[in-house]
Amino acid sequence: MMTSFRKALTVGELGITSPTELAITVGNFDGVHVGHAAVLGELRRVVERTGRRGVVVTFDPHPLAVVAPGRAPRLLSPLDERLELMAALGAEAALVIPFTPELAANDGRAFLAGIGVGQGSHLVLGFDFHMGRDRSSGLESLRRLGQEVGFDLDVVPPILHEGDPVSSSRIRSAIARGDVAAAATMLGRPYVVGGAVVRGDGIGGKTLGTPTANLETHALKLLPADGVYYVTDTATGRPGVLYIGARPTFGGGGRRVEVHLLDAELDLYGADLGVAILARLRGDERFEDPEKLAAQIDEDIARARELAGEAGSDG
Repeated sequence: MMTSFRKALTVGELGITSPTELAITVGNFDGVHVGHAAVLGELRRVVERTGRRGVVVTFDPHPLAVVAPGRAPRLLSPLDERLELMAALGAEAALVIPFTPELAANDGRAFLAGIGVGQGSHLVLGFDFHMGRDRSSGLESLRRLGQEVGFDLDVVPPILHEGDPVSSSRIRSAIARGDVAAAATMLGRPYVVGGAVVRGDGIGGKTLGTPTANLETHALKLLPADGVYYVTDTATGRPGVLYIGARPTFGGGGRRVEVHLLDAELDLYGADLGVAILARLRGDERFEDPEKLAAQIDEDIARARELAGEAGSDG
């Protein structure tokens, strides 16, 4: 997917030596949702029309982690995932800019000059774009700057969901309450959770009769609300059930992410596993004893089979 995609810190590393060669967009792009896809689509059209080199600028860490750590969100897509999603949408290259207090203090003029934007460049931005110290450089100031410096600016209108613009914050809110269907609509695809399969305590297989793969997810990845979800393995399409929670029936503890793949007797320890979350089956619950929990898990699996069958009949 990313064989021709390039990642760099400067446009010079990409072989771009003049501002006239550059078509560029800037943003956090967390989630790479349908609004971001519209921006990247417009960037591709500019590249095809003008012959410029298309570059996506994104930041790591998230700017709020630097300027207001207490308000920094969990991420829909940590950096590597974000780059893969951009590449899948046809992005040619990305500048990954380390976000620092010094960068946050820059105004829009200084930042754009620092990434190579100048006379003859073409800038593509989303409708709500702001940048610079205290988000002081909005679209109107950037239009004036473009006229002064000599770069073109295209502004991509919002993509709406239920009457309001799609945004990363709206998607985070949907996922945090377990509304994975709304999140999928705004993302343009199901939300994916994954990580390395690590050793668990064996309760799923030994006590409940349902073996699970315990996932060690990215520390900054936003997880859906605690509960049980119908999922499919991103690599094989095999259906399964995902549990997120602290296992209150067994006295609680740390939050866990566990996957049971239907009809699979696989030793996944040490492998990476990703699942696309398709539907929420129920919230997390405390049961009187493990037997009642095991019976509920059987019902969850039966419901997952029904959903898998419905999906198969649609295809």
